[in-house]
Amino acid sequence: MPVLRLYGWDRPTITIGRHQDLESDRIDVDACRGLGVSVVRRPTGGRAVYHGNGLTYAVVAPIPRGAATVVASYRWVAAALVHGLEEIGLPVTELGRQRGMAAGTLSVACYAAPSTGEVALAGRKWIGSAQRRLRRAFLQHGAIPLADDVAALAECLRFASAADRREWAAALARRTAAVAEGLAGVTRAELIAAIQHGFERRHAVSPWHALDTGDPSVADAVAAYRADPYWTPVAM
Repeated sequence: MPVLRLYGWDRPTITIGRHQDLESDRIDVDACRGLGVSVVRRPTGGRAVYHGNGLTYAVVAPIPRGAATVVASYRWVAAALVHGLEEIGLPVTELGRQRGMAAGTLSVACYAAPSTGEVALAGRKWIGSAQRRLRRAFLQHGAIPLADDVAALAECLRFASAADRREWAAALARRTAAVAEGLAGVTRAELIAAIQHGFERRHAVSPWHALDTGDPSVADAVAAYRADPYWTPVAM
């Protein structure tokens, strides 16, 4: 049975993809420490994501019938997200095949590269997703920013000059949703409820309930997850 989790972060954090390289992608670990930003490697693929005051979803599910490809399972998730978010009046769409993917220095960031099956807000990428696919099941993470975090990410990367940093941030901002404008009047609680309802209605996923973090079994599961070498704190 599919499982959906929605959660936030107790501190600003950058997650990097399963195979991403800190050095070649210019993640400035010292700058992150100075800014109080943690850096963590996640078990799914993709590129760097800055998690500020936003939401993250995680879906674990058997490979859906008729979704034999990675793109098809991305679209399976996107269908639920779009269904729920449309119901609260958000102008969201599922992204189709993209051309002109980001190259060079811009490619370090997840939001520079819109992909088929991700979710756009008012025509620009909003929910950035990454997947790890096994033979019978898949794990997919997705970042749902509730603020415009481009400048914050830029401060955590190495640039030759302040002008280069500003130019990079402006280029990335042009590719990503203007969240403050697009979510005007929509609360965090409304977003959570909409996503829950979307998965329940499209895929019969049971309503989400908060975990009891005092439950010993939950604590054991968290400890085991954090021990996985592909979820590695890089800078705290």
